[in-house]
Amino acid sequence: MNKNTNNDKTYVNIAGWNDFSCDDGPGVRSVLFFQGCSKNCPGCHNASTHDPSIGKIFDVMSIVEMIEEKCHTHMITISGGEPLEQQDGLVQLLAELKQRCYNICLYTGWSIDEVPEAVLNYLDCIKVGGFVSKLSTGDLQYYGSSNQKMYNVSKGRILSEVA
Repeated sequence: MNKNTNNDKTYVNIAGWNDFSCDDGPGVRSVLFFQGCSKNCPGCHNASTHDPSIGKIFDVMSIVEMIEEKCHTHMITISGGEPLEQQDGLVQLLAELKQRCYNICLYTGWSIDEVPEAVLNYLDCIKVGGFVSKLSTGDLQYYGSSNQKMYNVSKGRILSEVA
């Protein structure tokens, strides 16, 4: 979804929300799930978020208001679906949340080299890489297959891998 020219708002297709999670990045976080993913990784545990024709459309500022009301830890993970497939809305959402001092983690199936700097600039951590079922062991923290990695980020720079 891109900017609607009628009222200049940016919209995002959302699959759902989880108030509290310890599985979607470091700490106790809330999770916002974007709807739509063209990767369709076999065995993905969020397969219900792949179809971009379902979900609910919200303008970014409405999402920010909801997050302000529901995210009590000020730690949020944005997952999916694939958030980077809605890049305009994602960048606006990240900017608004960073302005409000949120710790932001992003889950993407893209490689770290494919993540735009405009996105990295707002993140505190990022999980990258598509799910590969034959590389899934069930004992990995924060991600599903060993090809995926999570990194600490500051001011758009990768600092270190999260253990």
